[in-house]
Amino acid sequence: MGIELARLLNVPAAYVTSGAFAGLTLAAAVCAVGGDSRGVDELPITGARNRVIVQMAHRDPYDHAITAVGLRLTEIGYPYSTRTHELARELDDTVAAVLHRLGGNGDMLPLRTVAELSHAAGVPVIVDAADYVPPISRLRQLLDDGADLVAISGGKSFRGPQASGVLCGRADLIRDVALHHLDMDLREATWQASDVTGLWPTGGREGIGRGMKVGREQIIGLLVAVSEHVAEPDRWAGHYAAELAACERALTACDTVRVTREHNTFMDVATLAVDFSAAAINVDEVARQLDRGTPRIQLGEQDAWRNVLIVNPLGLAAGEGAQIGERIVSVVRAASDGT
Repeated sequence: MGIELARLLNVPAAYVTSGAFAGLTLAAAVCAVGGDSRGVDELPITGARNRVIVQMAHRDPYDHAITAVGLRLTEIGYPYSTRTHELARELDDTVAAVLHRLGGNGDMLPLRTVAELSHAAGVPVIVDAADYVPPISRLRQLLDDGADLVAISGGKSFRGPQASGVLCGRADLIRDVALHHLDMDLREATWQASDVTGLWPTGGREGIGRGMKVGREQIIGLLVAVSEHVAEPDRWAGHYAAELAACERALTACDTVRVTREHNTFMDVATLAVDFSAAAINVDEVARQLDRGTPRIQLGEQDAWRNVLIVNPLGLAAGEGAQIGERIVSVVRAASDGT
């Protein structure tokens, strides 16, 4: 399956994971100890290579995917900038990898610079691109810029199973992922080399990724989703546009709600920003009431601090855009009427 996904995605090698988080954990494991059987058995206790470098602006809650392996994150730079010497001076033999994320406001080190400095020191670069791919051209650019391993989600824009992902990159590193992930509770007398990779299962007993199993249903669903996207990348564009337009039309019935068209650059999809600043109801209460209704509606809350909820069409079925708009209008009107 990995070979077919690698072909579809035009990458050197690929491995199916139970989401991008699991992909990051497995990436950290192979960067820390490779396929060494002692290392596989001992994680999360690591040896000499026990640090991962990350730019301060690239920290986020998913850092737990890295630290779960037993690695310690070392921040470099400031929230608004990172300089080359701040990375270069940290790249010693205690570093297992450099973690790179897309985005971050300010003068951050670009991936190509990070990779050049890291590779000169013999350190691999892991990229967290969970919500950055598709388009597939971005994945190709990340690898061209020097990423060694890239973790992406199988859900989101691919519309595949939510509990799926792909770890892409260097074939030698992807090969060792299996040693941290698969069931190795086998008798040595019956071990056989893989027909696909030639790899002998001579790693540890059960790696740190053993609990990150991927069911056959998720694997096949992911393959179908990626195949469909490759064959027709814009297949869902019309559906997304129609659902957003229907939502926007419904919201015109409420003059205390301001709606702005925006574009999520990471997921490469148009969205609606619904501003409740002039409404007679707190944005958090709007979110609570939408979630308590039937059906339950949950909107993006990343901008709730500025009284805005985000309508993202990626998961919407036909007719649900209008339903969201109508429910928002109902909630706001009820607050205005005091009911």
